[in-house]
Amino acid sequence: MLVYRPIATELVARSPHPLTGRTVLDAGAGTGAASTALASVGAHPVATDFSWDMLAWEAEDRPPCAVADVRALPVATAAVDDTVAAFVLNHLLDPAAGFAELVRVTRPGGAVLVSVFSNASQSDVRDRVDELAMEEGWQVPDWYQEMRNKAAPLLGSAADMEAAARTAGLVDVAVDEQAVDVGVTEPEQLVAYRFGQAQFAPWLDRIGPERAGEFRRRTVEAIRPIMEPYCPIVVFLAARRTA
Repeated sequence: MLVYRPIATELVARSPHPLTGRTVLDAGAGTGAASTALASVGAHPVATDFSWDMLAWEAEDRPPCAVADVRALPVATAAVDDTVAAFVLNHLLDPAAGFAELVRVTRPGGAVLVSVFSNASQSDVRDRVDELAMEEGWQVPDWYQEMRNKAAPLLGSAADMEAAARTAGLVDVAVDEQAVDVGVTEPEQLVAYRFGQAQFAPWLDRIGPERAGEFRRRTVEAIRPIMEPYCPIVVFLAARRTA
């Protein structure tokens, strides 16, 4: 939530119409950053995610939800007013299938809002955190390698995102690519964000809380001299389903 909540707020603000009172699907909801942003503007979010563990995070404060693949949503055609897909289509080797489902479940004229990390988004200090983890014994999971090297680049530029949206039949397409100040300025924040991601979870569990805690502390001190604000570059899409 540390990084994703301010980005979700930016994404929701790009809606081509007010979302107050509207039922909005948060597809690939993760731990709920976009759902929170939707609720804050008076929308009525419903959520799906491929991972039950993600949906179970602080479940008492989450909207109605279902476990589902974004490429096969358990939602009737034209059943929701609008859809949001924050950092989910970049996980797909076939993002067109995800776009098709978002379009299918959205009512005519409804908004489709999407965000992914830009191919231009780089961070030396973030990369140093990963290097330190590998020196400690972490191995990059195959699924993460595939997502980063094959799936994520497919929508990782404004041009590619716009082309995919238009191919999906969306109209009033607006795409921009910009750095976002997510408020991560301290090494403790960056380490908490990075090691809170799924690719590190099995390894951190395996080495145990004592060793993991000590490693986190050493990593914080190692990156402190090179720490700079973490401002990822994000590709934002706001478009409509045809009326």
